[in-house]
Amino acid sequence: MTIDIKSFTIEDLASWLENRPLGASFIDVREPSELEEQGTIKGFNANIPYFLSNTNPELFEKQFLAINKDEQLVISCRSGRRSLLAAQYVVSKLGFKNVYNVEGGILKWIEKGYPVEKL
Repeated sequence: MTIDIKSFTIEDLASWLENRPLGASFIDVREPSELEEQGTIKGFNANIPYFLSNTNPELFEKQFLAINKDEQLVISCRSGRRSLLAAQYVVSKLGFKNVYNVEGGILKWIEKGYPVEKL
């Protein structure tokens, strides 16, 4: 079964952050060490590391279920791979409908010259 996830380019994300819909959430699924190393994109709501989906799926799901399933959800990571997996997970297992994956993740964000915040 293929799960169709919508995508945001880095430019889409920058525009979305400036005009974010009320109630929309922006989740970063990188490891805490990556947040420290690469910095963060201003405006993210929470860090829910993707590795939890394998090591502690109950905690992973609990953190996502604190988010309104009917609102827009944007997920980012380092390069876009884990965020795509997380997006597929929340759509297929948790019933989210309006989910976007950020293509290229924070590496593409930095490459395009957008600012990051250091922790």
